[in-house]
Amino acid sequence: MRSVLRLIIGLAGVAIAVAPVAAQEPVAEVRTWSGETLRLNQPSLEVFYTIPVKGEDTSPSDAAASTPPPMLFGSSTALAGVLDKKPEPLSGQRQAESVTFQKGAVERRIPLLSVASLAFTRRPVVSALPAYFAATHFRYAATAVLLDGTTVEADYVNLGTTILRGTASDGRIEIPWHEIETLRFVR
Repeated sequence: MRSVLRLIIGLAGVAIAVAPVAAQEPVAEVRTWSGETLRLNQPSLEVFYTIPVKGEDTSPSDAAASTPPPMLFGSSTALAGVLDKKPEPLSGQRQAESVTFQKGAVERRIPLLSVASLAFTRRPVVSALPAYFAATHFRYAATAVLLDGTTVEADYVNLGTTILRGTASDGRIEIPWHEIETLRFVR
């Protein structure tokens, strides 16, 4: 009976000790390239994407070839809006679960849950893109420190359309990944 009572008290103690740790939400400490420092609650890396919709490209069948085309009535301006309408691309977003680091020819996917901090470096590069597209062009490298203390380095990283989203005392904040110099997760 005493051993059961000790077991129950021990489990209750562990549950009480672990509960505050489990209840703590991660916080992201961010420093941008402009020198701004932010502390974000409920941080997440969000990826935005667009899927182009392919127009209907069907060839007429033998049965359809023998039937006359449909007749349309109305002014040319009214019909132009209907006939020239193309399908809208599908847009979406999802929460990133990993970051991909590239060093040489090796790519490594690192789960975000195992990342303690990310530090980006950038260097200007000459680009074939016109200046009106982007005034400056950079190549990014990164160093990740994992929760187990392991350091992972990449000589190239590109997170595309990813943003860091979180909340601060003054509301919701969204930072494009290429504006982040350092990102540290406090768990």
